[in-house]
Amino acid sequence: MSQQLRSLSTANLSSDNSLPTLSYWDTYVCPMCGHGELSVITLTDAFACSFCRHIFDANLETQSLRMLDSVQPMIWFWTGERWRYNRRPDSHVTAVVWSFALAIACLPALLVTVSNYMFPPIDSNGFNQFSIVWTLITLLAHAGIVMWLIAEHYQWPWYVTTKIKLSR
Repeated sequence: MSQQLRSLSTANLSSDNSLPTLSYWDTYVCPMCGHGELSVITLTDAFACSFCRHIFDANLETQSLRMLDSVQPMIWFWTGERWRYNRRPDSHVTAVVWSFALAIACLPALLVTVSNYMFPPIDSNGFNQFSIVWTLITLLAHAGIVMWLIAEHYQWPWYVTTKIKLSR
């Protein structure tokens, strides 16, 4: 019985070792955009994407990539088949970003709503609906701006890909 367990565990180890490791001689799919190929930059220990043109620093010991041309530290780990994003619990920064985003989206719409109720239109033959429509337009416009700012902050792969495709 222990012989079978030992042979199973060695079989599992050998199958784990058959997964490709991160090396400078191979090309990989870009973890940022998902479309380009990462290849090594000549005479450096860095990778560059052929599509989104980001530059990555490789750490072969930890099998990880770090994006060098970003304000926000972004790290991916190579699993042998695909990239896994390292999510860091930056709860303080995340709470500040989302509360700021909520304030930018809601405060202007709240101001328009309060002014509409404090100073109602003199002629109420249809301008009552105009104030509701104006409030909704204000809310949607500011929510769109907030979504753009959050996408710029977090650099989601779908956003980066769309931005690159639109610029070409």
